Amino acid sequence: MTGFVGASLRLARLFHAYSLADLGEKVGVSKQFLSRVESGSEGVSSSLEEALAEELDVLPEFFHYVEPNPISDEQCHFRSHLTTKVALRQVARARGEMLRNLVAVVDEHVELPRYVIEEADPDSVESIERAAERFRSLFGLGVGPLSNVLRIAENAGAVVMKVRGLAPEIDAISFATQRPLIALNDDGRSACRKRFGIAHEMGHFALHIGVLTGDRLTETQANRFASALLMPRHPFAAECRMAVRGARLNWSGLSALKMRWGASKAAIVYRGRQLGAFSEGQARAGYIGLKRHGEALQENEDPLMQHEEPEVVADSLTLMRESLGIPLAAIARQIRVQPRLLNGLLMQPADPDTMLGNVVNLFSAHSV
Repeated sequence: MTGFVGASLRLARLFHAYSLADLGEKVGVSKQFLSRVESGSEGVSSSLEEALAEELDVLPEFFHYVEPNPISDEQCHFRSHLTTKVALRQVARARGEMLRNLVAVVDEHVELPRYVIEEADPDSVESIERAAERFRSLFGLGVGPLSNVLRIAENAGAVVMKVRGLAPEIDAISFATQRPLIALNDDGRSACRKRFGIAHEMGHFALHIGVLTGDRLTETQANRFASALLMPRHPFAAECRMAVRGARLNWSGLSALKMRWGASKAAIVYRGRQLGAFSEGQARAGYIGLKRHGEALQENEDPLMQHEEPEVVADSLTLMRESLGIPLAAIARQIRVQPRLLNGLLMQPADPDTMLGNVVNLFSAHSV
């Protein structure tokens, strides 16, 4: 076992959205002391280590594990406002990294779909449009509306999970790791917004391998991919006619497009302007109209749209428990956390079976 790893303490602290002062107050030390611990310049007593583990819902060995393949900045993509504070991004990243640890265990025992998102050139609008068209062709999706974007992402080999407690400014965070992961903010997002967020993250996977993202250019490129994937240029532009009446937008037609294509009216107006189906004036009137009608954040049709639910991880955990005899408590031990942290990560109530104190490590005895 290695010595105390300050980076692991920082990960657990940020997962809970604690500041150094918050955590220091809970365990009875100063924020300056904890800062030195995280930087590796200060040691930790066994009593403090136990207090930190209890407060952060991890096992003591969590602090002694060195991640052999830490996630680089180029592998981490945010679906967020460009002005999102660094501290909020750090919390989102920590929660995503915990999800990655869970998915890595699942991937060891269950045969997940093979990752097949092809790398593409983001240097021009045309190349991005063609990348989205190739993606549709690869999966035989045709040129019509996509019935379930989340399922498509899972079939492409990405793992999609919902996460609570992310800042409102962050729609999603993804990791372009060996098993790509998309973590969606579950805090009241509309179904359309989630669909676009998933398509946006797949755009990052396709366009930005090894590229540091988060700037206006890479966000615009990922948005273009998402728009092209959800609303293919030729068939969608033709259907935009139903949203035009004379020189004005037809709001009932716009609503019908939304229900058919599963994209927000704001995204439809933006895409229609991209494709020349709407004029600059019509697009501007659309944005103003949405704001005037109180639909800037939530559109009238949103309650009618069915939310898409992730299945891969939930189904895999069921398989591991029922067919391999690996309960959640054993998985929690494998990722060196308390069962209550894992239950919170999975957004489910505590399972009495996971609350057992001493859990036998079953992983060495089972495989798929």
